[in-house]
Amino acid sequence: MEQVWFGSCEDVDTFFREGRIFFNDTYVKKLAQVSTWFSRVPSGTWPMHSGTRQQGFRFGRGFYDPCGPKWRKVVSERCAADSCEEAPYKVRRPGSDTYFWDMLRLELETDWICVEDLIYRLMPQEEMMQFEESNALIVRSVHEEFSRSSYIGGSGHKWVALVDENNEFCGTTDDAGFFVPENEDTDPNLGGFNLCEIRVKVPLANLDQIAFLSYDMLDDALTDLGDEDEAYRVDLREAGFQVLDIIVPAPNVARRIFQFERERNGYVNINADYDARLSGLKLGVNRIIGDYAFAYDNDAPRYNSDATFNATLGAFDETDPTTWPKLVRVPRWIESPSELGYSYIPNPEYRTADFGISVCYVDNAMMKWNHPEIGGVGSATMANQNYAGDFEWRRPDWECNRRGKMGFFQAQFRLGMQIKDPTIMHTFLHRLDHGKKFFGSECPINTTYVLPAQIDQYVCQGVN
Repeated sequence: MEQVWFGSCEDVDTFFREGRIFFNDTYVKKLAQVSTWFSRVPSGTWPMHSGTRQQGFRFGRGFYDPCGPKWRKVVSERCAADSCEEAPYKVRRPGSDTYFWDMLRLELETDWICVEDLIYRLMPQEEMMQFEESNALIVRSVHEEFSRSSYIGGSGHKWVALVDENNEFCGTTDDAGFFVPENEDTDPNLGGFNLCEIRVKVPLANLDQIAFLSYDMLDDALTDLGDEDEAYRVDLREAGFQVLDIIVPAPNVARRIFQFERERNGYVNINADYDARLSGLKLGVNRIIGDYAFAYDNDAPRYNSDATFNATLGAFDETDPTTWPKLVRVPRWIESPSELGYSYIPNPEYRTADFGISVCYVDNAMMKWNHPEIGGVGSATMANQNYAGDFEWRRPDWECNRRGKMGFFQAQFRLGMQIKDPTIMHTFLHRLDHGKKFFGSECPINTTYVLPAQIDQYVCQGVN
């Protein structure tokens, strides 16, 4: 075996740190693999030569007023026949609204990488593979956050419910209970929704009265949804009622609903066998509870009260969102220094955040438009451009890189989100339950145990 020489203690440290793969049986890569939003929203290709803004129309409904027209008798007498006479009641035609959605852009770029330095590393290929896998995870995170923020921000119903001092419901649930700001509110050149902070239509002193997500809140949303789309009407359950998809920010949200309903009225999970593919997925309870199928968003937004900002608030006015208290998003991952560079690790404060947002997801409420790849127009060509966010390697011939030894990865996104019908999109701001039950033993521990004396087998006694 060839002798390995070290010139310093630092060389030894580097060898053992980078060579630990040869001394451990496993090589663990900290990459999360859970995504709820990445492929959920239907997508299409943005139409070229049609500008960077698209226009759509939302059509209203007609309505028959039962207290309007009055029924009349048909008279068929010799001098009073009215069968051919008409007195129609005017029905207003359905109205329509115009809405727009824009093409949005985002660019990402990694740090510079010294390629020459990689030839001296113990595992250069593995390092680059890890780099590229991490880039792929970032791309997926960008897409799912774009869909998540669009659905929550664009939803027409943002539910909040309050309880009284006895933890009982008081009043009515409010489907305009919180507000998600749009980025263009602060800069007209920006777009999309800002989920990093939300405003809640609740007096600051009453934030702790915001309720947990409950079956009753979901039923309120289901009733409204049935008004907008007959496919969700509760009286059509026997005709093939759809199970609503509820995306929750923590597994115990669904478990609490199940336990509360069981304790309140002996709840029976009548739809447990609705679909084996769904009921086989567990969140601590059967995934389908009554009319709802629960999914867990691993990166769902969670919030705490912004103490600094809320201390400056004036008198609360429910008609003025600027007087509403602010909740700030708690990061899911936080930056932590590694032996070389930085890594992102789970944020402990995320697990103890006070509030979360659940989503009642309805298919085809939104449409994501992707920019196609292009390489130029006619005889005017350029490098082929990928706008889906694929990271591409760049080693530019710049003055600072005269020898071409350094490079970086870059990605660009161009996406548009069409919010087709906000009236069927429901989201819920609610408290998160951090209460835990632990059970101890009734038996005392043994406090008198003494380690038995060990016999010294290497002492020979009675040997002359």
